[in-house]
Amino acid sequence: MRASPWLLFLLVPALRAADPLPGHSVHGEAFDEGPRQAAVLIEGCGKVDFPITTKNPEAGKFFNQGVGQLHGFWYFEAERSFRQVAMLDPDCAMAYWGCAMANVNNEKRAVDFMKKAKNLRDKASKREQLWIDALANFYVDTKKDKKSRQMSFIKDTESIIHEFPEDLEAKAFLAWAIWHAKEDGVPMVSREAVDALLSQVFAKEPMHPAHHYRIHLWDDDKPERALASAARCGQTSPAIAHMWHMPGHTFSKTDRLDDASWQQEAAARVDHAYMIRTQILPDQIHNYAHNTEWFIRTLNETGRAHDAIAQAKNLIEIPRHPRWNSLEKTGDSASYGRTRLFDSLLKFELWNELAALENSPYLDVTKNANWEATRLRALGVAYFFKDDKEGLHRQLEALKPFLPKPPAVTTTAPATTTSLTPSTPSATTAAVPNPEKPAPTPARRNEGNKRQGKPPVEMASKELQALEAILNEDHETAQKLLTEASDIPKARLMRYQTRLGNQDKALQAANMIPQDAPGLALRVEALLRGGKKDDARKFFEKARGTSALLDADLPMSHQMDEAAAQLGFSKAWRTPPSPRADSGERPAQDSLGPLHWHPWNAGDFSLSDKDSRQVSLSEFHGKPVVVLFYLGHVCGHCVEQLKAFAAAAKDYEAAGFKLIAIGAEPATELAQTAAISGAENAPNITLLSDAKYEAFKKWRCYDDFEGMGLHGAFLIDARGQVRWSDVGYEPFKDATFLLQESRRLLRFGALATAQR
Repeated sequence: MRASPWLLFLLVPALRAADPLPGHSVHGEAFDEGPRQAAVLIEGCGKVDFPITTKNPEAGKFFNQGVGQLHGFWYFEAERSFRQVAMLDPDCAMAYWGCAMANVNNEKRAVDFMKKAKNLRDKASKREQLWIDALANFYVDTKKDKKSRQMSFIKDTESIIHEFPEDLEAKAFLAWAIWHAKEDGVPMVSREAVDALLSQVFAKEPMHPAHHYRIHLWDDDKPERALASAARCGQTSPAIAHMWHMPGHTFSKTDRLDDASWQQEAAARVDHAYMIRTQILPDQIHNYAHNTEWFIRTLNETGRAHDAIAQAKNLIEIPRHPRWNSLEKTGDSASYGRTRLFDSLLKFELWNELAALENSPYLDVTKNANWEATRLRALGVAYFFKDDKEGLHRQLEALKPFLPKPPAVTTTAPATTTSLTPSTPSATTAAVPNPEKPAPTPARRNEGNKRQGKPPVEMASKELQALEAILNEDHETAQKLLTEASDIPKARLMRYQTRLGNQDKALQAANMIPQDAPGLALRVEALLRGGKKDDARKFFEKARGTSALLDADLPMSHQMDEAAAQLGFSKAWRTPPSPRADSGERPAQDSLGPLHWHPWNAGDFSLSDKDSRQVSLSEFHGKPVVVLFYLGHVCGHCVEQLKAFAAAAKDYEAAGFKLIAIGAEPATELAQTAAISGAENAPNITLLSDAKYEAFKKWRCYDDFEGMGLHGAFLIDARGQVRWSDVGYEPFKDATFLLQESRRLLRFGALATAQR
């Protein structure tokens, strides 16, 4: 029997090296990942002058762009720029040095890129060789202690400055290296020394993107020292979202929340414009979800409830992907969006709005015990404040399957050795953040419950039981359960104690509420109710400036209006913040990009099927379509993908989806592919030919650097917009996941249509 090409690839390593699998790079595994479409020169990536040895002037421009993108931690695009350099000048060693620098978080790929750089080292200048040697030495033995490797890299970078004292990039990267090495235990002996180093850079180039490093330098200690850099950072590199985001750190930590929200909004807008332009999913971008969730927290603190809720909903609307974005992961759009949505709705006491979302895709039911505890708890709280006993009880009943089973008592053993082994709620339980306790980093999420050893499910159950007891006027039981549910936010605890008639305990809880805009409003209310008018006036005076941006239609805003009358303030009690002259020159926000992420329009195509009939995407307008790009029946992984979708074809058909598979093969081979994959038995799958890669290129399923097709999978909604995508060297084969995710995403579209 003749072996298939696929089996030969698997069985013969030499053949794989000489002739890689379809979609895989000819240069090796490191080149499979990362951007594979051509770079373009982007205005606004930082003023950088890093000369390299090349005969191609365009290569030099792309190299400078890549270095600017490195300074902005825009690693995905930096690698694209450096790959463009390598395509324009294959002998440029520094192109591969740049690719390695763009993979500081992926040592395996960085090592492979540095092998390429070292092979071309002799073609570089002495200065470039020092740069290559410094990074090569860092990666020469990755099993060696990371701390000592970082210290050696710092010394090697200092040597570059010694040899070339006018090299601004060496000084900028040295500042970065000293700060970055902290993560591996290298002490930063003198921040002042690093700051002085950066001052040398700014003395020659005042708008150098190294302002980013000064913000990081002082971020966790004396952030006010970075205010001048915060006013310039985004302006140095306006095309890089992270450079707008980082000043938000400084402004947040110096209590300039209006400035912080401006910066975070600018970052979100720049990211949205970039994602839609390049057709990549949000969570493929470094720090996108982190910036947006911080933006939402800042909006919450300033009282911009509606904007915060809209941003949180938008994070939930973002496509989920097993690799980049799911509720099982931390620090991505799905988990942050859900957490911040609960945070905002609960913080602003929007009980009707929260209850209305119970059966919406924004609060979809999961199998995760912690997420269900968070969802059911929030809904139960909302129903309590709506005095809806039935709604509250329904949430309590839904919680029961997730609660630990009663301890199993072993009767055959002596009482002193009784086994108490509570069962875990679910094998799929993941760490879920407390939605009302801001967590600057994913690592700190839910640490309160972990520290106390109290699972979120149990805490949720106790709080909701307490609320049910309050509604049933069983105050003694309610008070006991409220004490046991020790993680209840103080704002809610204040409300509960007020309801129980315990005004002293209500005031005690109110005194511990954070003094942001909504927190001050609640404190003023509690003090007035407790008869402490002088104290209420003091906090109202503080709230006048803090609450200048508090949405006027919120329940707590109406309460503040009433408090103003009681305390003798005018109806126009808010005090707008005074304009600042040290926030930097800012562009109009609308000029940076859209406020919310949205899908992009799919490109049409007109391709031939096996019967030579021309089929276009536009003829399916009004119906959802899943489009697959495969590399022919000689690609074993492509056949596996087609088999998976053929097996699920009936489920897709029942859900109203059409399946289109576009192959990089002649139309005469489509029948053979259909027979091999089982697609011939699935009437809702149409196979089309794109042997010239016209649609592949239009849909960015093409490696511009190596001139080859890539695998792709797309969900197109009824309006012809791309709602989900996956492009890469391997095909996406999880047909079940894509169907479930497609149903989820299209529910948002139906919801938007119903609301228009």
